[in-house]
Amino acid sequence: KVDADTYLFPENFKRYVRAKQLSPDEHHYFGHRLDHRIDNAAPIIAGAAVFFSRSTLMESAKIYRKFSNEYSGEGLRRKRYEVCRDAHTDQEEVITAVCLKEHLNIYAEAALDDLGRELISVGEIEDVLLWNRTEQGEWWYWVNKPVRHPQTGGEIHHCCSDLPIAFHGYKQAFWLYKLEVEFYIRMDELPDEVTKKLE
Repeated sequence: KVDADTYLFPENFKRYVRAKQLSPDEHHYFGHRLDHRIDNAAPIIAGAAVFFSRSTLMESAKIYRKFSNEYSGEGLRRKRYEVCRDAHTDQEEVITAVCLKEHLNIYAEAALDDLGRELISVGEIEDVLLWNRTEQGEWWYWVNKPVRHPQTGGEIHHCCSDLPIAFHGYKQAFWLYKLEVEFYIRMDELPDEVTKKLE
């Protein structure tokens, strides 16, 4: 699932899946992992770009079909976003993570390159490039993010991979179009009126 204000690089997504040898028949739930709510619920994948393997999608559909009756009473005992249930809420990422953890034992996987850099930005890339853990402190974005790469032990610089999967936060269609032109279209191939608008 990709948000309407997210720019997706499909070829980099394919490259990542192939490099990690992710099978559609195994459970995978990945994207930009956030752990700032870890005390309350499972780690989540930020809504900018959420990826399920075919197996995860098929199994999660079985859970979602039961929402209307099986999970309706649980919200009385726990906070509404810590319960696997249908809800009109802005906490759908948390509910998804809780459902996958409780019913399928699937946890959010961070989409990182081999150097531990994020493949999916949760903000406009020109802003994310300036986010600095040392200078800005531990605000929600940095909470519980590792300082060292789990496999190599090297220090992680979270932004940004050379082969990103997605950039998020472009609310105006103009900026999505501008990204398309920047990455895939030669300026001399565009009509003059379009070139003037993009300058």
